[in-house]
Amino acid sequence: MSANPHSAAAKLTGLELENGWRVYKAAQASPSATGGHFSHSYVVENGSRKGFLKAFDFSEAFGHGADTPRRLQQMTSSFNHERDILFHCKDRRLSKVVIAIEHGSVQVPDFSSIEGEVQYLIFELADGDIRGQVDASKRFDNLWCLRALNDVCLGLWQVHREMIAHQDLKPSNVLLYRKSNEFRLADFGCCSRRGVLAPRDELSFPGDWTYAPPELIYGYTHPDFFARRVGCDLYMLGNIAAFLFCGVNITTQVLTCLPPNTHPNAWTGTYEDVKPYLCHAFTEVLEKITPQIDEHICPDVVRLIRELCNPDVTRRGHPRGVGKQSQFSLERYVSELGPIVKRAELATRLRRAANA
Repeated sequence: MSANPHSAAAKLTGLELENGWRVYKAAQASPSATGGHFSHSYVVENGSRKGFLKAFDFSEAFGHGADTPRRLQQMTSSFNHERDILFHCKDRRLSKVVIAIEHGSVQVPDFSSIEGEVQYLIFELADGDIRGQVDASKRFDNLWCLRALNDVCLGLWQVHREMIAHQDLKPSNVLLYRKSNEFRLADFGCCSRRGVLAPRDELSFPGDWTYAPPELIYGYTHPDFFARRVGCDLYMLGNIAAFLFCGVNITTQVLTCLPPNTHPNAWTGTYEDVKPYLCHAFTEVLEKITPQIDEHICPDVVRLIRELCNPDVTRRGHPRGVGKQSQFSLERYVSELGPIVKRAELATRLRRAANA
């Protein structure tokens, strides 16, 4: 279900907020964006500063037949969870996370005191997400893509150290900031935190199913938090790499390569039984995408995708950590990606010098 265009949250344009921000205009959504459920987006101004406002749409709680008190409690809990996670990340100074600048509520005119109260979060305004930024020319810009992948990996490593799993990592949730020449993780509405009850923890996968790892699509949920939630993040990081360098979604590609009787819509067996078919299809996908990647970085990129997107969650992660307590740690990938980016920077400088 999408946000309601007639709700109070959809009517913020022109309002002055108590913290000095003015709602300038509705933010233009990217045609490729898949987010925005139960929220509306705006550009806000405070003097010379500009920001991005996420207004939470609670109107569903007032729909016909809704249990209004219960649904309001659930939606308020979701807002509080996301807000608290973001301000925890801010307190911990996580550099690769899109941090909330402000939060609050505003009463919208012409609505009742309950329906017209809109909760919001304000963020630093980004220059777009990588789904909207990546075109054919960017996809073959090794340095741009490697920097994006490195920042996303570092951002996930930062939140994982706080026992937080993002759960909805996809191209539209990786934002570009040109001024600082960096990429940051956005939208923590689906995240889980170990030891803290989150509103969507009862869901096997709270994020966008288009990007879900195979084990969850086939109904298998590992009992361990790290394998179930953090292992899912690792898969989606590998999927980001596949998108940046090949423009593909590994999940979609693997499902396309499966025999019809093993597709999730037809399969009646267990995840364990379907794993050999998934692994074979995954090998086919890797063989298909390898020629699309620049030969100078191909071995590193393909290895990363192979390890992070392994359909067998028990084998997912860096080979040195598989089967150990550190299996789902990204520390080794953070250490490896840094030098790869530096080599790409050197190659770019040398190429430019030769062409000067």
